[in-house]
Amino acid sequence: MLSIAESPVFAAAHALAAWVGEGRAVTPGGALKPTLVPDAAKAINVPCPIRVRRLSDVPEVFRAWLTAVATEMVTVSGARAVRSEPEPDLDAARGYAALEQVIAAQVTDPCGADPRICCQVTLDLLAEEEPPLGQALRGEAEAVMRQRRDWDWRASGLIGGHPVDRIVTILREFGALDPRLNVTELGEHARHELADRIPLPVTPDLDAAEVLRRVAMSAEEDVPELLWRWRIPDHGSLADLGKRLLELLEAAVAASPAGRISAIDAVAERGESSEPLWRHVRDQPMLGPHARWWLGEDLSRRDRQWIGAEYGLAALERHDPVDAWYVLLDMTGDDPRAAVGDSGHPEAARLLAALPETPPRIPAYQLKISLTAGMWRRVLVPENYSLGRLHQIIRVLFGWSDSHLHVFKAGKRHYSDPFMRLEECGDEHLHRLNRALPAPQSTLSYTFDLGDCWRHEIVLEKVLTEEITVPVCVDGRGDNPIEDYSPDYPEEPEPLDRDAVNRALARVAPSWDDEEEPSGSSIS
Repeated sequence: MLSIAESPVFAAAHALAAWVGEGRAVTPGGALKPTLVPDAAKAINVPCPIRVRRLSDVPEVFRAWLTAVATEMVTVSGARAVRSEPEPDLDAARGYAALEQVIAAQVTDPCGADPRICCQVTLDLLAEEEPPLGQALRGEAEAVMRQRRDWDWRASGLIGGHPVDRIVTILREFGALDPRLNVTELGEHARHELADRIPLPVTPDLDAAEVLRRVAMSAEEDVPELLWRWRIPDHGSLADLGKRLLELLEAAVAASPAGRISAIDAVAERGESSEPLWRHVRDQPMLGPHARWWLGEDLSRRDRQWIGAEYGLAALERHDPVDAWYVLLDMTGDDPRAAVGDSGHPEAARLLAALPETPPRIPAYQLKISLTAGMWRRVLVPENYSLGRLHQIIRVLFGWSDSHLHVFKAGKRHYSDPFMRLEECGDEHLHRLNRALPAPQSTLSYTFDLGDCWRHEIVLEKVLTEEITVPVCVDGRGDNPIEDYSPDYPEEPEPLDRDAVNRALARVAPSWDDEEEPSGSSIS
């Protein structure tokens, strides 16, 4: 049996690392520059088209590059990549890290599910005593993916590249499968890693308590889809939906904070029609503060602190203590520890033990926000700002009014002002920049005016260690766009005035307490 280092992908990565040597230029996103891809293809002896626009245009080179970086054969720093000296040992952990990167980058799921799920299903089927092969493997994988509710009608009759075939090819090239498709040592390691990393499926047959346990372990952006699958059983009715949501609320009492917040959000999506459900739990100790908030009642200080602690605990469960601090800073004011201590929440002591003793430094994000025709603005923003606050910043930067709908897209989810009640949109006031843009070169989009669709691309260029108290526009190009142009009433575009912009940015409210009353979906 071949060792991991002798498998085709790792051999190519080793050859590519040798070619990188003392340094090769990379893009701002850390990929090999397109002009160097033909030479890299020669180094690993694979064909290359005449024109290369991006590294991914040559899959073999792209795969070798991802593997070399993931296994630390190549180190990327700034605008250069260099070969690591000495070259690190290639073990199963590094092998899996590279495999995971390649599966994510080179396998397209027909239903938008995480491609690692199909990889896990494929490996599990091939690990059986009598594994299915060929068309039988595709068929059984499809059946499992449908049972999990990760695939639907879009996976029917796939032509021209079945994801299972693509995954099998990648697994063989990595040495996770041998030539007879037996699962190797690396394949077994991958199975165990995938089992630990991929949340269990959410299906309509589960009881509500188990559903909330599973969604609490899932990525936040996946939770709405998972709960939708559960609360709309096959051939269900609106009456069934109401019963399922009541089951969720009742199970939420004993759920973890992340599970409880997931149930609250699912019920809140129904808007005014959820009022009977809120009234049902209004006096329940664990759900009452949420219900009173959504019913539009005046909240006591203790209720506000209790809800802040609840969201802080959910952030701690899903993210880390700093993220929990940011949530509390938004929702309770300048002294999160005091607010948690006075909240009366039964898990307040656990949250206090995890929170920083002193306020952590809040790094500044340097964002480049680009519109059409080379129009852009560069702005410094504290990383704990919400997307709702970023919306206000973008309005100032480009001179937009507040008379049109808008929507952010971060990853697979959309976010907007909950007051606008846009379908399938999360609350922009509860999603912060540190989650939406987790690392330099991360991107998200912002569309202003859903009729004219002014689409802005937002890139995190760098994270600065110095703190800032208000957003600052540091550069820009192009006049402000004309928002509602009419040939009958022609207008001249307004030039960018950075001094005026920064005076306006200094007035962007630091918290909801200084703004108009938000909708019932946020108390930040």
